[in-house]
Amino acid sequence: MAKKSVAGTVADPAVRFATLKIGEKEYKLAFDFNAIAEAERVCGVNLLAGGLTFNPPPSANQFRGLFYAALSVADPEVTVEAAGRLITFQSLGPITRALMDAYGVSMPEPASDPTKATPAAES
Repeated sequence: MAKKSVAGTVADPAVRFATLKIGEKEYKLAFDFNAIAEAERVCGVNLLAGGLTFNPPPSANQFRGLFYAALSVADPEVTVEAAGRLITFQSLGPITRALMDAYGVSMPEPASDPTKATPAAES
């Protein structure tokens, strides 16, 4: 019987997460390309066009989509509606900071010599 892989899940030691606390609950946020692509499909918006600079601010749909994408890496069962229900005027700032943190820790370490950078190994 084949082993079940933890690749790309919350149990994957290669995935780095940012933590967000809303009320008494903690959420793990991370970005990968598949999560962003799936969030785009579900939300119907181009999340790469909004980027993570928040300047100009993303639309409500883009913000919710980014948050959904970041949540979905640790919780593949989360829905875009559930992500949206967590967004309030009080949680907007903490969510924005957590999204920025998640984006930052999700980026690979830069190569010391960019001319010798190697593509990531395929799984």
